[in-house]
Amino acid sequence: GGVPPAARALVRGLLCAREARLGRGGARDFRGLRFFAGLRWERLRQTPPPFGPATTPATATDPATDPDPADTSNFDLLDD
Repeated sequence: GGVPPAARALVRGLLCAREARLGRGGARDFRGLRFFAGLRWERLRQTPPPFGPATTPATATDPATDPDPADTSNFDLLDD
């Protein structure tokens, strides 16, 4: 039981000192992890997610009080 070793390695790589944290070298830090074995990285952006959040259309016109749930403009674009 418990958390599989591949998942444990991913979590440990994220919850550590900034200098050693996964992601400091970009997406390539994740590509070699067993947790992501079998993932087709070159098709990642074209692959539909296995599930999505339940959303309802935004009815308010003020994005500060009722933001559009599909808006991802607060996320930084990262180079692969």
